[in-house]
Formats: sequence, C-alpha cells, structure tokens
Amino acid sequence: MGSTQKNVLAALTAALLWAFAFVAPAAVRPASELLLVTGRYSLFGLCGLYVLWRGRRQLGLMPTRRILFGLYIGFVGYFVFYVCVSYSATMDSGFITAVVVGSSPITIAVAGNFAEKRMSWRELIAPVVLIIVGLTLLSVSDLIQGDDLEGANDSLFAILLALGAMLTWSYFVVRNAQSQRTWETKPDPTLWAGLVAMGAGGASMVLLPFAIASTPAETFEPYPLFKIIAWCVFLGVIASWWGTYIWVKAAQGIPVPLVGPLLATETIFGAILSLPVERRLPTWSEVTGALFVLAGIGVYMFFDVKNSRTRNGGNGGSGGHGGDDDERSSDASGVPVVT
Repeated sequence: MGSTQKNVLAALTAALLWAFAFVAPAAVRPASELLLVTGRYSLFGLCGLYVLWRGRRQLGLMPTRRILFGLYIGFVGYFVFYVCVSYSATMDSGFITAVVVGSSPITIAVAGNFAEKRMSWRELIAPVVLIIVGLTLLSVSDLIQGDDLEGANDSLFAILLALGAMLTWSYFVVRNAQSQRTWETKPDPTLWAGLVAMGAGGASMVLLPFAIASTPAETFEPYPLFKIIAWCVFLGVIASWWGTYIWVKAAQGIPVPLVGPLLATETIFGAILSLPVERRLPTWSEVTGALFVLAGIGVYMFFDVKNSRTRNGGNGGSGGHGGDDDERSSDASGVPVVT
C-alpha cells in the first residue's frame, strides 16, 4: 500500500509539472506564444537528441518508416498541440483551454472504439452529451456574461484552437497506441520518447529564428528575457522530460483503474493554476461548464473501469488479461505523455 501511495503521489507530481504548460503563455508576456513553443521544444528536442545519440546502435536497427513515424507524431502531438494551446490560452483563458483539452479522454475513447471496441456505444452517449453541454457553456461564457461581441468572437476562436489541441492530442494518443500494438517488435520506450522529442524539437529549432525575429523588442529587456528563458527551461527540461520520467516510473506501480483519473488531474491543475495568473475568479458559466466536462469524464471512467474488470474476469488486473490492460493503459497514455 505504501508503494502504491508513493507512485500515486509521484504521478500527481508529474501531472502538476505538465499543468504549468497552460499557465506559461500568459506568464511570459510580452514574449510571443511562438517563442515559448519553439524555445520549450528546442530544449526538449536536445534532451531527445542526447537519448538518441546514446542509443544510436539500437536506433540503427529500427526500420526507417518507424523512425519517421516517431518524428511525425512528435511534431503533430507535441509541437502543433502546444501551438494551439498557447494561442488559445492567451486569446481567452488558460482556465477554459485546460478544461477543453481535459475532455480529450472522450475523443480518444470514441476514436479508439472504432479501431478496438472497448465499450458499448450506448455507454458513450452520456459522457459525450455531458461534455458537449460543458463545452457549449464554456464557448458562450462571454455572451452569457454580457461582454461585447468582439470579446465573444475572440473567445469562440480560442475555443476552436483548444478543440484543435484536444483533437491533435487525441490523434497522437490513438495513432501511437495503434501503431505500437501492431508492431511485432516494440521499440525501447526511452528511445521512442527520444524520437518523439526530436519530432517536436526539430520543427522548433527550424522556427526558433523566426520566433525570435517576430517577438516584441521589449521581450529582450533583462527581466522579460530572464522570464522567457526560465519558463522554456522549466517546461522543456523539468516539466516535459523529467515529468515524463517520473510518470513512466510511477505508472509501473499504479493500478490500471487509477491511470485515467491521474492523467486527468493535469488539466484540473492547469485550470486552477491559470486563475491566479489571470488575476480573476472563474465565472459561473465557466464553473458550470467545467463541472459538466468533469462529470462526462467521470461517467466515462466509471464505464471504462467496469468494462476492464469484466474483461479481467474479476482478477483485478493480475491475470493474463491484466497484462494486456497494463499495456493498453501505457499505450493509451502515449508512453511519452508530456503536454
């Protein structure tokens, strides 16, 4: 029991580290969102490059198509994802962005259900409806509060960007899980994480000069410059790389039913942390929308846990099928589960 509690605490620590990704875009102003993204993932990519260099012999044995695929999903699932998150958070609210992205377990479940029937479609109706209601409340929060039309339009565009981030992350998780499940020889998790990091880092390194050139001049004054560098180091090395290491180690000792809820805490932390940075309290429509989204995720996880126990024949995941579920949960969180 003590070991499980320590692993849960470690997983929560990783989720908290990742949650700062929703806070950073507003915290680094006047630096541009693109500078934050490229700075963060350039450092993350260098960590991946170091891992790939150390494992270059194993990398040489990996088929080229798998190497390219790892780089590709790293670019889409990390770089494109965080571009959407950053612009969404600064256009409207890190709180709303975190809540919208937090509904990704449902899109992952729907997409995954097409490829591998895990639960009845009927069981997905209630979670999907709850989340749609919640997202609708979040989308029209400015109109409900009586704000001007321009502010409402910005909020709606920010919601679209957040939905883009949610769909991008869902695509990454599903494709990563599907591909590795169909491969006869699975890549080493550390080496695979290095490839994904390089996929995000490669694009960032290419765009970093443009991001610097398009950043407001006041960003390069001493304090703003120190702030953006500190955030890039924190997000790229501590949150992304070290946070992933903590999660992978902790997940090995966490019961399967707890994996989903622990991953979901990332966006809950992100929503809570965003409010002090934005110096405000959430509106009633934001709170109501967030509660609907959380309720949808909760209902989905209830059915998922119930179905997992049914598949395991009541063995609590300790039998042969339990190994399959452990593998599924690891893949579903995308081995490198950084955001």
